[in-house]
Amino acid sequence: MKEISSPENQVIKLARSLHHKKYRDEEKLFLAEGRRLVEEALAIPGLVEVLFIREEQAGDLGDRQDLDCYIVNDRLLKHISTTESQQGMAAIIRKPAWDLATLASTEGFFVLLDRISDPGNLGSIIRSCWALGVDVLLLTPGCVDPYSPKVVRSTMGGLFHLPLIVAVTEQELDDLQTQGYELIATGLENATDYYDIDMRGKKILVLGSEATGISPNIKNRCGKTSRIPISPGVDSLNVAAACAIITAEAWRQRKVKPL
Repeated sequence: MKEISSPENQVIKLARSLHHKKYRDEEKLFLAEGRRLVEEALAIPGLVEVLFIREEQAGDLGDRQDLDCYIVNDRLLKHISTTESQQGMAAIIRKPAWDLATLASTEGFFVLLDRISDPGNLGSIIRSCWALGVDVLLLTPGCVDPYSPKVVRSTMGGLFHLPLIVAVTEQELDDLQTQGYELIATGLENATDYYDIDMRGKKILVLGSEATGISPNIKNRCGKTSRIPISPGVDSLNVAAACAIITAEAWRQRKVKPL
């Protein structure tokens, strides 16, 4: 296990650069901060590229042959991190490479997010989708970067487990429909209560922008619209809460054995 003491070290500079989307995209890497999140990543073979850790927390990690481990002081950890509390660990992680064609080859339940802009909402959705058996999460080009530090933190490790396809194109959506996937919108117009919609088989639940909803070009591809009944006088639910409610029902339906 090597020790780094200078902020001019190239590995430190790399970690620091991952605060910015441009370099995350170029390097196909992102940053994870905090003991719980890093330990979640370390439990998955091959996920962590570089580990930064305080000497007193190193333990047996120096014996790991599958990653580069560096001992750093609190000053460097703070320099690397985007938060005040690093809990003695940070890591550089390689973005998983998922193939949509392979993922779509079975009868999956997907969630498609259209232009979701709030990092906290996206992080909560990723965690809920992981917890509630969603097979794939699809993001349109207008969504916030799922590998930004705030999103990564709020997923609580869900990002390491859930297959994620970013910048999904209209052609890819057309291909999914050709393979038998049905798109189900969320909204109020001509909508059916979500628990009365069959979520089994090849389905894609679509949730739209917090401000403007689902874009027309995607809405026109949807065969049904689902709604969540709520108390009169309440305008709407947070998009992350709506996603959790409907995906929980989809998971329940898909776990029920046919008669």
